[in-house]
Amino acid sequence: MSLPHRSAVVAWTSYAIALLAAMILDPRLVADLASLSPGVLPLAGAIVAFIGCVAWLQRAMGLALARPHFGEPAGLVTSGPFAVTRNPIYLAFVLPLASLALYAPAAAVLGIVLYVAVMNRFVIAPEERALAAAFGSRYHEWAQHTPRWIGRPRQGAAARED
Repeated sequence: MSLPHRSAVVAWTSYAIALLAAMILDPRLVADLASLSPGVLPLAGAIVAFIGCVAWLQRAMGLALARPHFGEPAGLVTSGPFAVTRNPIYLAFVLPLASLALYAPAAAVLGIVLYVAVMNRFVIAPEERALAAAFGSRYHEWAQHTPRWIGRPRQGAAARED
């Protein structure tokens, strides 16, 4: 049995913290979860949408959804959704976090800020170093023009890291 990738640990820990905060800020969420109220359908739908995005994006990367392990990068994918953001799978996890705003907007913001900050430091930065080592100038050119998270693709050499 292999351990989950650290991105999954960061994502679901951020979600658990934000969910707990939402339950504290809006007790309706506790009641709705306990009774399986239709009010929680958007939360469940956001998680299903995230899983669907992961399946679609892993297919775009040529990976199986149930990938047994993470290792050295096999290829640099720069087309499709990867032309808009360098981390579309990580960006997709914002959906479940944002859905908590239906109950407690502050909890959703807390979860998103925590998730992005920890992902940038402990997951994305090491992955970017590995991609730079594996793909050199191809990676650097793509990274220079493609936002880490979201935004308009940058033009020219004056592009800065987001």
